[in-house]
Amino acid sequence: MDSTSHKTKGHCRCGQVKFEVSAKPMITMACHCTGCQKMTSSAFSLSSLFQRAAFSITSGAPVIGGLHDSSTQHFFVDIV
Repeated sequence: MDSTSHKTKGHCRCGQVKFEVSAKPMITMACHCTGCQKMTSSAFSLSSLFQRAAFSITSGAPVIGGLHDSSTQHFFVDIV
């Protein structure tokens, strides 16, 4: 993975939670499951995975998303 700094800011759909990432994603993926299709009103959703150290919440508080199983997932959209 490239160690060059890549600061990017974004926010959730309603704008109440803002975040910043300081590295390129480890992986970017498209999901075509019916849950993602319903969530996006599209044929797929796009997601990126970042190292915890590269991700920070700058305002607001995220809520737990996903399937509410043993792993905790947070979902954000609208990279600006």
